[in-house]
Amino acid sequence: MEVISFILHAKIRSKSKVREALTQKFEKEYNLRFYETRAPRDAEGLAVTALAEGCDFLVAVGGDGTLNEVVNGFLGSGGRDKHTTKLAVLPFGTGNDFARGIGMGRSVDQLYHIISKNQPILIDAGSLTFTREDGSGYLRYFDNISDLGIGAQVVAHVNGVHLRKKILGGTLTFFISVLFTFLTYRHKKIRVVWDGGESFEGPVLGLVVANGKYFGSGFGIAPDARLDDGKLELVILAKVSIMDYIRNFSRLRNAQRVIHPEVNYFQATHITVMPNGHKVVIEADGEIEGHAPLEFRCLPSALPFLIPGSAD
Repeated sequence: MEVISFILHAKIRSKSKVREALTQKFEKEYNLRFYETRAPRDAEGLAVTALAEGCDFLVAVGGDGTLNEVVNGFLGSGGRDKHTTKLAVLPFGTGNDFARGIGMGRSVDQLYHIISKNQPILIDAGSLTFTREDGSGYLRYFDNISDLGIGAQVVAHVNGVHLRKKILGGTLTFFISVLFTFLTYRHKKIRVVWDGGESFEGPVLGLVVANGKYFGSGFGIAPDARLDDGKLELVILAKVSIMDYIRNFSRLRNAQRVIHPEVNYFQATHITVMPNGHKVVIEADGEIEGHAPLEFRCLPSALPFLIPGSAD
């Protein structure tokens, strides 16, 4: 029988019930292996272990951060060049933005459907080379979105309010965190260069490099992004105020372009970012990584992913 390896985030709600539901649904037709995280960044190592032990399907059961770690484990251990494993996600996080973008819910039946059909789509990934706190260079991968500036500050704030997330839920927590961050945030001066020598230099509220459409628990920041087009969407938010954000809240929720002279959208495969006098923090898929200088690259068709709709 084919093998399904589940990487479970240890702090998901009703974890034992989720595991029981997965077992009941899949055990008659598949060999199941469960790997449970015990510490931050644990999912990446567990994914590497699952791949080394052999599996046909590798499923991240958790949030965007858990999936990001599984993707890093997959790509970091050879990716499609080494493994025939297919990837999937069962979303149980705060934001679940990648899952939202592909139409994947918390349904075990839906997961069973896409695994049993076994018709993966090759989607792109992004690579991010950046500077760590000790000054050394570092490489990470992302499946959904990476951003710097206010977005990274919001992520840092959200990740520090675990109790509030449980009470308010992901969307309201992110909204409040954005408003809170606006009160103290100062625009960062950067220089950005991308394909063909195009460039931007000046203060920014934020910069987003997107493979998927959504971040921040449902904000459609990159409406033109596609997972399989071999490009990343670059969104530059320059001199944008908190009132601009509030006025465009509904457009962001509906993944529509913001019509504003200081908001610009581009398509790119290679992007470099240099800071200009300020420390600029970077996050990827909801996890703080390091700071600029940065280099982004699109990795076309890097991930064999099971997506609802493609299996129908």
